[in-house]
Amino acid sequence: MINFRTVLLALAVCTGLHAQCVAGGLAVVVPKNNPTDGLSMAQLRKLVLGDVHTWPDKSNVTLISTDQDSPIFKCLLTTVVRMSLPEYKKYLLSAEFRGDEPLRAKTVDSAPTAVKTAASLTGAISVVDVNSAAAMVGTVKVLSINGKKPGEPGYPLP
Repeated sequence: MINFRTVLLALAVCTGLHAQCVAGGLAVVVPKNNPTDGLSMAQLRKLVLGDVHTWPDKSNVTLISTDQDSPIFKCLLTTVVRMSLPEYKKYLLSAEFRGDEPLRAKTVDSAPTAVKTAASLTGAISVVDVNSAAAMVGTVKVLSINGKKPGEPGYPLP
């Protein structure tokens, strides 16, 4: 029989999945010259999974991410990709096994480095904490997600 504590624990876990992952939330950044101004969550997911390889201007997509153990990367996996790290790795490997073009990715040591790298690399995209994106706002473009910018009501990234 399910008791009251079990129900509370389940609610707490479910609420935690959608809680803010990092202080200030997440932002998606690209170089200033990228013609894209916004993405849907589905488009962002496809980019992070490596299912989409080029931008509308035909430049190659390169995912710039922090280390897989970082809170930002873990948040990206749970909120955008909706996979665990082992599932994500398996997905990427299976794409290569099928002969699909592999995800172009570069891992960096911090969110500020991710923003700097995204600013200087044509076709780059990075998901970083809002504070790191705000510090470099003159060098990168912060994309809207589902028509909303970070900080706006209804912005889908925690």
